[in-house]
Formats: sequence, C-alpha cells, structure tokens
Amino acid sequence: MAQRPFRLRAPIPTENDVEAGCLSFLRLRGYWPIRLHAGRFKTADGKRWIQGVDRGTPDWAAIHPLYPGFLFEAKRPGESPEPHQLAKITELQVAYRLAIEVVHSPLDLNRWLDLHERKFKPTSPESRL
Repeated sequence: MAQRPFRLRAPIPTENDVEAGCLSFLRLRGYWPIRLHAGRFKTADGKRWIQGVDRGTPDWAAIHPLYPGFLFEAKRPGESPEPHQLAKITELQVAYRLAIEVVHSPLDLNRWLDLHERKFKPTSPESRL
C-alpha cells in the first residue's frame, strides 16, 4: 500500500480566532471594542434579570475618538450570517443608518476600516468639548 505524500495544511480559523484577531486590530487602531450580549441574564446576586440586545444584533460595537462607531459580526471564513442576523443587520442599517460589517478575517476588517475612516474627516477630540 502506497503512502500519500505528506502535505502540510493550514488550520481553518474558527470564529473565535477571527474575533480575537479583529479585536487586536481594533485596539491597535485606537478603537474600543464592546461586546454586545444577546438574551436574558440573571444578575450575580440572582435577584434580577437583565435583558441584552435583540437576537441577531452584531456581536461587537467599536468606538473611536475621531471616527464614527460601527458594529461588526465576526464569522469564520466561508460562513454566512444566519437569516435572523441578516434581518437585524438590515433593520439597523435602514432604520438607524449604522455602519455594520460582517468580517471573515482580521485583514478583511482592516481593509474595511481603511474605507470607513476615509469617509470621515477626523476631528480632534478636544474640538468637540
């Protein structure tokens, strides 16, 4: 029986890998990423319930002192958002004109940020006080 030749294959990144890389890029570029949790949660003391964001809302918001904030959803390469996520993204874009991006790699996010930031003339944070 002949053996197949050895071929080294790159691992397929998970959604968590994509997310971790995107968060690193955002922090390097001066953005503050904020996780948006969906669902209903009990407080640590077990006495109250907290309602998170609506189902389908992108998982992350990113805020910057010079550029408008945006929402993003990280997906593993080749994966698409679920239908309820697409519906919520469309609702947020149409109703609130929010910038939202679904990213499949940190490089995708970096390219999108280049375009996002070019649309806006930066102002110093001090001029807004």
